Amino acid sequence: MAPNLYAEYGDMTEARGLLRGGLMQRDADYGSIYRGWIAMEADHSGNVDFARALFGEWHALCRDKDGGFWCRYIAFEVRHGGARRARDVAEAAVAACPGDPAVHAKCARLELRLGHEDRAFAVLGRALAAFASDASAQEWLVDQVRGYRDALRRRTLAGRLRSCCRAVIPSRRPHGYEKLQSV
Repeated sequence: MAPNLYAEYGDMTEARGLLRGGLMQRDADYGSIYRGWIAMEADHSGNVDFARALFGEWHALCRDKDGGFWCRYIAFEVRHGGARRARDVAEAAVAACPGDPAVHAKCARLELRLGHEDRAFAVLGRALAAFASDASAQEWLVDQVRGYRDALRRRTLAGRLRSCCRAVIPSRRPHGYEKLQSV
């Protein structure tokens, strides 16, 4: 209701009051309230510093163990804070949630987004080592990072050309394929 109030009437004071009141409720969904409030502050009103303070409040409530919080904070800093801030948050996220594969994947995708594929795969390597006993987590991590890398490559002109050529030019069959079919 608060983001709608702000969007319709432009009254940030009233919207903030509603959100603060929502946080006072006994069974409040803090994550949803803070996500909406942060988006309203940063994206609609341009108040990035206040949104960063809201992340601080949310962090105090979740006590470092919420991987979803950290993934959203990394994404926020990528959009509003730049590479250094995003990397600092990513390092804090991995330290706070070493057992959450989503946090590790977000950190590797951050490096890919910043154009550092070597760093991304170093982060992925550390994540794979951290989840050495969990094959499904390792597979998920590799899929996440490779999928994001491929998506970023398709965004560039050269990447789009490569994907078009793959669709138009049929792939060659491996040497000896005809012999295998005749057996």
